[in-house]
Amino acid sequence: MRTILPFVISLFLLGCTAQETTQLRVEQAWIPEIPPMISVTAGWMVIHNDGATPRYLIGAFSPNAESIEIHQSVVVNDMARMVLQTELEIPPRGSLVFSNETGYHLMLYKSRGMSAGALIPVTLTFKDGSALTADFTVRDRRTLDQ
Repeated sequence: MRTILPFVISLFLLGCTAQETTQLRVEQAWIPEIPPMISVTAGWMVIHNDGATPRYLIGAFSPNAESIEIHQSVVVNDMARMVLQTELEIPPRGSLVFSNETGYHLMLYKSRGMSAGALIPVTLTFKDGSALTADFTVRDRRTLDQ
């Protein structure tokens, strides 16, 4: 019985970790197409937290970019600038929107493969050690407003 108890506890803890990740989902993930000579682009999405506790986004990475940073665009004294975000909360049973309206976006540096129609995997990392990979669709800039 003593050898079974640690095994059962391990399975329970593993199930809790899996449940935490499945409580997060990403929708409307996209990146604008960039010309081949440009290597910096942005990414937008909506992260939903279906769980009962807040979750904290702390980073992102992709095989299609050398690095990814989380930013918010703000205007201060009529001057636009980007502010690096080290941690963003996704509220319980709520969402975090990356859009022009909120100013939140991912900055992908030294990116490659950003042609319209491509699916770019981006792995989001969270403060609790979990990760979630979402495919970002690369959209043709000429049809973004249509």
